[in-house]
Amino acid sequence: MPDFCRFMFSYQKFVATRSRLVIFSIIGIVTACTIPILYPHVNHGTHIYHLALHVAGIILSLIMSAVSINSFFMNRAKKMIIVSSAFLMFTAAELVQLLEAEKTHIHNFWESPTEISHIMLFGMLVLFAIAIFRRN
Repeated sequence: MPDFCRFMFSYQKFVATRSRLVIFSIIGIVTACTIPILYPHVNHGTHIYHLALHVAGIILSLIMSAVSINSFFMNRAKKMIIVSSAFLMFTAAELVQLLEAEKTHIHNFWESPTEISHIMLFGMLVLFAIAIFRRN
């Protein structure tokens, strides 16, 4: 019985931190939804990297939009509505690009200018996330 109580205590502590719950639920839902999209392309060489880049962009932008929406509800700063709208538009753009990327296969991932621009956009999103999550 003590193991069960210890498990419940750790579960309650996990649920108590709402931000972790939101982040893990976003990652879980997006991963579950994109498995049918990614699985047929596993054996297509470097094309899976292209698709995984879009999925990672979707996950990161959804997390950033959830953080900005949470920040709006905590501080009531109207700027956060604009920031969350920007992240949600980035999510929508990544989703459209993911669905379009399924139609054509990329053979030379590192040589395509389109792929380099996708990597740069994802890098921009990662740097923005680091700037927000970094503590001074």
